[in-house]
Amino acid sequence: MSEPVVASAPVAAVTVLEDRASVTRRGTIALAAGQHRLEIDRVSPILVDKTLFATATGARVLDVRCERYLAPWRDPESGSASPPATLRAQRVELEAKRDIVAARRSAAGSEATALAEIMEAALRDLAVSAARGISAEAGVAQLAELDRIEAAATVRIVEATHELADLERELARLAHRIQRAEHEAGEQAARIVVDLVAEAGEVTLSLGYVVPGAAWRPYHRAVLDTATSKVEWQTTACIWQATCEDWVDAALTCSLERPSLGVEPPDLADDELRARRRSDQVVVEAREQQHQTTGLGASSGPLEVPGIDDGGLGLTLKAPKATIRADGRPHRVPVGGFSASAQLALVAIPLRSPWVHLRARLVNLGTTPLLAGPVDLVMASGYVGRAEVGFVAAGEKFHLGFGPESDVRLHRDETRERDDAGLLGGWNVQTVRVAIRLSNLGGTKRAIEITERIPLSEVEQVQIEASPPDAFLLDDAPGGEEITQVTARALDDRGMVTWAVELPPFGRRAVTLEYRVKSQRGVAGI
Repeated sequence: MSEPVVASAPVAAVTVLEDRASVTRRGTIALAAGQHRLEIDRVSPILVDKTLFATATGARVLDVRCERYLAPWRDPESGSASPPATLRAQRVELEAKRDIVAARRSAAGSEATALAEIMEAALRDLAVSAARGISAEAGVAQLAELDRIEAAATVRIVEATHELADLERELARLAHRIQRAEHEAGEQAARIVVDLVAEAGEVTLSLGYVVPGAAWRPYHRAVLDTATSKVEWQTTACIWQATCEDWVDAALTCSLERPSLGVEPPDLADDELRARRRSDQVVVEAREQQHQTTGLGASSGPLEVPGIDDGGLGLTLKAPKATIRADGRPHRVPVGGFSASAQLALVAIPLRSPWVHLRARLVNLGTTPLLAGPVDLVMASGYVGRAEVGFVAAGEKFHLGFGPESDVRLHRDETRERDDAGLLGGWNVQTVRVAIRLSNLGGTKRAIEITERIPLSEVEQVQIEASPPDAFLLDDAPGGEEITQVTARALDDRGMVTWAVELPPFGRRAVTLEYRVKSQRGVAGI
């Protein structure tokens, strides 16, 4: 076998998984007929050896392995293994040149300062001579000569300043090269060694391996145009990696496949049963219950809800070629997007937020599902905030909030009155009254959907009754201003109360809600 041949096989394609990456390298090399040993240097030293494989076109691969070693000194810019004294000598030469230029600029500055003093003295002498009536015929020529000398000194100062700035930048780049070379020297490096039998001609070599230290997550961006009610949606893959090798101009694929995910049965635990003495007192508590839904449904055609088990196919998103440096920093590359019309509405949930929010209802018109992740919200004024979106299938509708509406103000007031049962029995009654006032500070008519909540009872000892819409009426505002109260509402079986309020320009409206919580004697907790 001849001496090892150093081959070039740059990173051509990378498939990024949730916590690792599959790297593919390709290169072409001209070989003579016979057995050869190829070395591909400066690969990731943390690659998983058992995943390493090699294929060749025009040759037969005999063996492939990864060899690790301590990296020698190497110039990171040229890639040559020049001795460190070479770069340090360049630094000394540049520093000497910088000092010469700095001295030249200082001398020119001193000359300009002296010329300015001479010019000032000459002008003072000319003024004294003119006041005494003495003629100074050569004064004009002397002043012109002084101006010429001063201009030449100024030019030398400017040229020296620019040259000094260039030398400072060159010194900074050289210092960065030396620092990076010193950092990499002595670190663990790796090379791939391939033994093969080739025919005379060009051989195309393909290498593949898996490396940890790489990951990706979905990231979205939604741009809303309120004039046309259009949303431009862009899905990007946020990729970061620290694998000790850069992926330069590589074809990227973001995958959700989990090839090494095992299946384990759940752990069994003892379920103990205990007896408890029955008590006449009933203890209840109020809790928050979140309603789980499967989404808003498809825009047309039969509804297809993706299941948890996808048969192991996974989801892959293709990305254009990009360069991902091994610096651990996030890099965002586009992987999809669409443009869709949105139904805009102003919604208010006073129990959760004191603001009226702009909500967009749109359809995922893309060919792939939207993965759960953060969404950057952008409007005509620029970036307005960040939201989150869950898994949205292709063709499914979903809601997206674009923040509060600045022209609308909202105020919620809640009062509670309790009437305890008497000695002869009866029910404890707690009356809850909620008043919501809205004000429009803009000159545009607003349609707002307000949602409030009435609690639901799960025990027969507690009953909750909603009062009629006009049972709770508000008094006039301070100053005698009358506020129009909206009483038309909708109440569903989940306790959600909804009003559709038309808010005129610079107008005010109000809605009210009253309900009673009745509990028997002996019920504790409310």
